[in-house]
Amino acid sequence: MYVAPCDSTILRSEEAYRLKKKYREKFGEGFIPFNYSDFQGTEDTPAAQIYLETLRKAVEADEPYHIVSHRYDFFDH
Repeated sequence: MYVAPCDSTILRSEEAYRLKKKYREKFGEGFIPFNYSDFQGTEDTPAAQIYLETLRKAVEADEPYHIVSHRYDFFDH
């Protein structure tokens, strides 16, 4: 999958790594992978920022985040 440069910078940030590590330690599982179908950006907010905010809220709320992913709704591979 191609990731826009602005999203790549956010996803590879130290904060993202730290939050993903905390999530794994708390819940014993990894946070869902980033994709544009489940985390749609807006004109003002990049998709990766929404992903990071969702990850942060899950860690702070002590509740694992689970959704039914839509990443394969259009393409099946």
